[in-house]
Amino acid sequence: MAGRHPRGLALALCLAQVLKSDALAATAATFLLETSVPEGFDALLVSEHLVVDLYYGGKEIGAAQASVESNHIRFDSPESVLALLPVVKDPERVLTLLGTSQSKNTQYICHSARQVNCGYLLPEEFAVIYDEERFRLDLFFAPELLPQQAAIKDPYLPAASSDFSAVQNLSGTWSGVESDWGPSSYQATLNGNTIISFGESALHSRWSNATEQGSRLHTLHWSRDFRGQAYSVGLLQPQGGHNFFKTQEALYGLELRSSQRSRTDIKYQQGAPLEINMPVRGRIEVYWDKRLVHTELLEAGNRLLNTSTMPHGAYEVEIRTYDETGRALSQHTEFFAKDSLLPAPGEWFWSFQAGLPTLPYNTGTLPEHYDEGLIQGSIARRLSTGTGLFASVAAAEKQQLAEVGLRWVGQYLEFSPSLVTTNEGRSGHRLQALLKTPFATISAMETKLSTKNQLPEDNSYRLLSGGYSQRSFSLQSGIMGGQLSLRYSERDQAQSLLPGGFTVDDTSDGARKLTTLEFRRNFFQNPSWIGNASLSHSDADGQQYTSIGIQFRLRSKHWQHTANLHSENSDSGTGGERLAFHTRWRDQGLWAPEFEQQLSVEQAPGVNYLESRTHLAGHMGYVNATVGFTHDDKGDAINYLGGFSTNLISTGQELAWGGERALESAVIVDIEGSDQQDFEVLVNGVRRGYAKGGNKSVINLPAFKSYVLSLRPLEQGFFDFRETNETVTLYPGNVSSASYQVLPQTLVLGRLMDEDEGIANIQVFIGDHNAITDQYGVFQLEVSGDQKTLASQEITWSNCRIPIKIQSVGESWLNLGTIEQSRALCQIEYTSEAKGVHH
Repeated sequence: MAGRHPRGLALALCLAQVLKSDALAATAATFLLETSVPEGFDALLVSEHLVVDLYYGGKEIGAAQASVESNHIRFDSPESVLALLPVVKDPERVLTLLGTSQSKNTQYICHSARQVNCGYLLPEEFAVIYDEERFRLDLFFAPELLPQQAAIKDPYLPAASSDFSAVQNLSGTWSGVESDWGPSSYQATLNGNTIISFGESALHSRWSNATEQGSRLHTLHWSRDFRGQAYSVGLLQPQGGHNFFKTQEALYGLELRSSQRSRTDIKYQQGAPLEINMPVRGRIEVYWDKRLVHTELLEAGNRLLNTSTMPHGAYEVEIRTYDETGRALSQHTEFFAKDSLLPAPGEWFWSFQAGLPTLPYNTGTLPEHYDEGLIQGSIARRLSTGTGLFASVAAAEKQQLAEVGLRWVGQYLEFSPSLVTTNEGRSGHRLQALLKTPFATISAMETKLSTKNQLPEDNSYRLLSGGYSQRSFSLQSGIMGGQLSLRYSERDQAQSLLPGGFTVDDTSDGARKLTTLEFRRNFFQNPSWIGNASLSHSDADGQQYTSIGIQFRLRSKHWQHTANLHSENSDSGTGGERLAFHTRWRDQGLWAPEFEQQLSVEQAPGVNYLESRTHLAGHMGYVNATVGFTHDDKGDAINYLGGFSTNLISTGQELAWGGERALESAVIVDIEGSDQQDFEVLVNGVRRGYAKGGNKSVINLPAFKSYVLSLRPLEQGFFDFRETNETVTLYPGNVSSASYQVLPQTLVLGRLMDEDEGIANIQVFIGDHNAITDQYGVFQLEVSGDQKTLASQEITWSNCRIPIKIQSVGESWLNLGTIEQSRALCQIEYTSEAKGVHH
């Protein structure tokens, strides 16, 4: 590069001067001590003006002119260097630092991959490493001078991929019994969820028709949720708020709130920020309990880590950084807390609702409402790494309510207290705690709300329900190779809670104090077999129940067989031994639809039980059905229950029916060609349904996400289609379209021979299709269409042709066998060397 001084000349001058000095010393009678520069060394104190290559974070960012001295280097134009750097916090301070002379720090140049503590600096403000041999200058800044680089650049979803669209989900549930012991009964409900979408905005309606209730409209409102802000107006069910005591009934009104649904960083937001400084580009590793829980590649600078994949909880992590060659840069520990109930650091969670609350029980199609209005709102904010505070208020015509709470998450202890009070003198508290130790996990909760002295005589709206008191305690511990659990709950109002799923009380009120001690352990396991044993004892208001169970399970790809043996004893007089056998079959990718069938047989003292469960999710929707038959000495009973779901969707230009799931948005996959062939639809690499060739198929997907769609054939054979990955962003009610042109292919195989030797590197033609033979004369080509014959009647190569004779036919392939050139009709080309003339 121009302007760079040759090193050989400087070394030659030094050597000549040394020889000259030695000669003078041999003849001189006296020695003189000179303080001036010896003759010939003047050039070494003169600055060299060079062009150096600038590197920041291990990446080249440009070139700059610099003045290089024996031990220092200085930029000739600091302003031009600042323009090449990434954004800095204090440009004026950085410009001043760039204008001062800096030590070369050549001792930190890395000469081998094994060398440590080289290639980077951690300066107090600014430092460089200058490599004189490569004219390379690496720049390093203190973390205080660099801005914080977010792990996720845009935290919000992009705009919707569709404009006008509509989604109508229809689902149903039924349940009934035919019994010799009592009257038969039957209940059924048809549910509808209608969404008419206009991009990020939509009109929502939920309705139902039930055998007892009749037709009901539950919600009808317009809403918009975009870039973290949500707005709704109409008959709506509030979505925001931090209320543990006040019920959230539907209301006629409006709601304004912050929203996490339209953000892409929800999981990232739940964690406290982890920020590190990377002096060069490299790798970060995060360890928890000596386990690697996160790693990523980062550019140089102050970087926030992407904590989306890190586990929930509060714990100490070890952070290690490395450069691109694997050299260790730093290692330190830091406390980290991730909790879904804590707001994002530095942001407010808020909500506001106003309107007329609806009555809990209604007789008309539209919900009736109270005559007095309601205003309520809440805010929440994270105060530190593991601490958050929330507060909410509500006001009706004659009542006011205030609630405040705290969420604290530590490494071993989680603590969440909250208090509520009203202007009528009612108060309540809620305390929830979780303790994690190496031996056990203990959780406890107490909730209490005082009872109002006098209930209102009129049908006025009440901010709080009736008083109640509840306590619970649980302990989970690993002991003796199994799991031990202890549970206790107490409530002052009777509720129908049955311990272990068995009825132990014939009274109308359920037990108020429940205690359960249970131990489970695997005593046998291999790739196919699993053996489990369980022992449990429960107490319900003094009534005792004990159960011992053994279970064996055999698994294979499609089948799972389970055998259970239980011995039971209780104070109510029931008990004895129960023997049950369950067998389940799943298609596991054998078919395009998802199918599962389970049969169960159970025998208990005096009772026999038979059950069938069926689940089918396919192109047009899903359906599940369960039928149970019970027989004893008093008679028989048949229980039947189930449900279904399907969708009608439209984009304004297209209409489709189907979908395996009941979700709020969808994609219409239109496949031209390959009629009735099945294709698996992959969404972000995971199967989310299947589509049929020649049809428009519905793939239901959750709203508020971006998806990458791709197609994969399920049928045996070969297909010709463009492999494209289409990205769509869906909001509630959005319907996008993805079109594919897929043509089946037939593989034609053959071998071209000449006197028992393969003819290599010859282009073979069948109609418009061609292929080149390999070294053995073998060729294969793909012909469009699913066919057992070929449209062309002959195969040609060079100047030869021969009629096609198909030797064998398979699924999507044809074998032409061996083709002998000696049997072909070949046109001989005469040259001037042979006949003197070229025909």
